[in-house]
Amino acid sequence: MSVELQRPPMAVFHFPGIHPGMSYLAPRPGWVLRQVEGAAVRLFAESDEPTVRDMQRSAIERQERRLLTTVMEINASPVVLENAQFRNAFGMIDGRIWLNGAAGNRMRNKFDQQNTEEWRQGRLVSAFRRGRKEAALPLPVWKDRAADLPVAIELKNGFNYYHFTTETLGCLASFVQDDGDQPINLHLPQDNLRGFLTGFIEAVFPRLAPRVRFVSSACRYDRVRALYSHQHYLYQVEDPRVQAAVNQPGVDPRWNTLRSEAPYRKAVAMASYDSSLRLLREHALRRVPRKLVEKMPRLVWMGRDEGGAARLRGMTGQARLMAGLAERGFHCVAFEHLSPIEQIAQMQAADILVAPHGAGLANMVYAKTGALVIEIATRQTQMHRWGDFLPCAHVSRCRYDTVFADVAGVSRLDAIPPVSEGLVGIHVGRRATRRILALVDDALAGLPAQASAV
Repeated sequence: MSVELQRPPMAVFHFPGIHPGMSYLAPRPGWVLRQVEGAAVRLFAESDEPTVRDMQRSAIERQERRLLTTVMEINASPVVLENAQFRNAFGMIDGRIWLNGAAGNRMRNKFDQQNTEEWRQGRLVSAFRRGRKEAALPLPVWKDRAADLPVAIELKNGFNYYHFTTETLGCLASFVQDDGDQPINLHLPQDNLRGFLTGFIEAVFPRLAPRVRFVSSACRYDRVRALYSHQHYLYQVEDPRVQAAVNQPGVDPRWNTLRSEAPYRKAVAMASYDSSLRLLREHALRRVPRKLVEKMPRLVWMGRDEGGAARLRGMTGQARLMAGLAERGFHCVAFEHLSPIEQIAQMQAADILVAPHGAGLANMVYAKTGALVIEIATRQTQMHRWGDFLPCAHVSRCRYDTVFADVAGVSRLDAIPPVSEGLVGIHVGRRATRRILALVDDALAGLPAQASAV
């Protein structure tokens, strides 16, 4: 049965403090939002086509203006949900969609797509305004025993490394102290599981791994534990803890204009990360032996197994770049050939990592603080995907550069396909090659001589 998204917003979405059914596990969180240090971010327009390059530059100017200068950590807190249902990678409470993290964003986007009329959007804005004014605070704390309740966590699908790493894996960290035997159900739309999911769960959270189940059918719970990201809470509830955080000295004043519309949510998403992502990083780094890190290359090209699906998004024109990187001591590393612990260790070892746009850049979660990560992107990813990896960069506090090169096989700007038709390959032209090698040389100048050693 599909969810009817054209009903009044208060009937579609669960609003904390207005609708019952969600309670914090004790203790109630003392903070919702807090200022943290983030990544150093730079963007470079380096298409060989002047028209495309001008478009890249204009987009960079807009992107840089939109970037909030203050990075925030958003609390993700264990909760108990009552009369809940999980299906198709999202949750519901009493028949209302639970706006929780990335899963909530996807449902908000679906709602907007089905409610484009001005009066429907106005009704939505009014609902969020009402939520902020009428929410009863503080939210309740669960009083009964919770250890004998199962756990439910959203999982977008069973094959995308980016979504698994940035949205789901870190949620397990909030339950590592749980000594119970109740199942931890990861709810996804269909059974299409890749081995890396269980591999990373076993590597980072070995005590919890035997309890993890992948559930693709709809599941109802009278009571269930879950992890609540306060991302949407920022727009739904007028909480004095949020106001105190955004009113701190030096905080970008745009944090004081939190609204639920998509452009505002996108700006917040690019300047924040959930505490679950930080906990993932902390737990993962504790599992990595120091000696393993010391054995890994410190200058890395993130390669791909060309025998797999990556060939469909191949790269052209990279010979000069690869030769230049090799001359500087870079090693080509195909991360899919490494174990989860080795992947994490490699990110901790790398002083400089260069990579084409792809899900593997989610590994910035594990990057060494201060390391330089250079993403090679295109006009297509600039228009539709840039900013997705910023939370990963912020949580590691690395230096994150993006060089926008050309789209492989496309010579005209109007021929660049929309991302809905799939990502296409990258052509690394002369300008992009020069820029990447210059960035590498600048970074190498600040590293000790042994940086190029294996």
